[in-house]
Amino acid sequence: MHAPGLVGAFFSWVVDTQQTMQRELAGAVKRLKTGNRFAAAVALAGLSFLYGVVHALGPGHGKTVISSYVVANEETVRRGVIISFIAAAIQAMTAVAVIGVFAIALNASGLTIKAWSLQLESASYALIALVGLWLLVGQLRGLWRRWRSAPAAVAVGAGIPQVDFDDHDAHSHDHHGHDHDHGEACHHIVDAKAVSGPMSWRKIMAVVFSVGIRPCSGAILVLVFALTQGLFWAGVVATFAMAFGTALTVAALATLALSSRELALKLGGKSGAWADAVWTTCAIGGATLILLFGATLFVASLGPARPF
Repeated sequence: MHAPGLVGAFFSWVVDTQQTMQRELAGAVKRLKTGNRFAAAVALAGLSFLYGVVHALGPGHGKTVISSYVVANEETVRRGVIISFIAAAIQAMTAVAVIGVFAIALNASGLTIKAWSLQLESASYALIALVGLWLLVGQLRGLWRRWRSAPAAVAVGAGIPQVDFDDHDAHSHDHHGHDHDHGEACHHIVDAKAVSGPMSWRKIMAVVFSVGIRPCSGAILVLVFALTQGLFWAGVVATFAMAFGTALTVAALATLALSSRELALKLGGKSGAWADAVWTTCAIGGATLILLFGATLFVASLGPARPF
């Protein structure tokens, strides 16, 4: 039997750690009624936070979708962090809503709650695929318009047509927050300010909603444990502490993805052709990855075994 690779071994460690922490979370909830309630609540919140950090490192769609989106849409690190926290908050609210509606209002069984959670998971995957398709179509349409409106210039030293990825007039254009005249080489040493145009809240909310409607299994578990102990409020607090840990990890990974994009831009020096190629690859590749990821997980979720 072959030993698993580094990635496989890492994910196995994450899964094992999550299972161990889930047992510890159950014990922490029980201690709320047997020991110092304040100390037990703080311990539960801290353990939930750590669980959220570990959970976000394992297999899952949140970090992949958010990282792909921020890279594909020229977002800044600050925006990547904001998107990560909004998605985590929606995921926490979804978990609280599922338990609140089915366990409290409808007095549903654990099997019913699990079934609805799995349906929300499949819906999340389908929405991710649709969001990816929407982003991809928008990127391709924008690329086509830019190709049609781009001036027939030749890239400096490249001998190929220069494609500009912004709106043009007859003599000048604005690119990622800076101006230069028609025919002048566009220098793409991009920083945060250079790409910080208006935020597209429509796109952002589509992404975070598609990710957030899938409730975290750990949050569901904690909420159910807390409800059985008559301490639902503690489960809610723990759920948002868990979401905070998840958001930090996803934000860090999104920042790493953005840093990779900026490094790729800087490696090309001041070549406008190189920068255009990097931006196009990020835009088309990021949207395509979201589409394929969502579609693959959706199809897998329809089978007897769940993808994660």
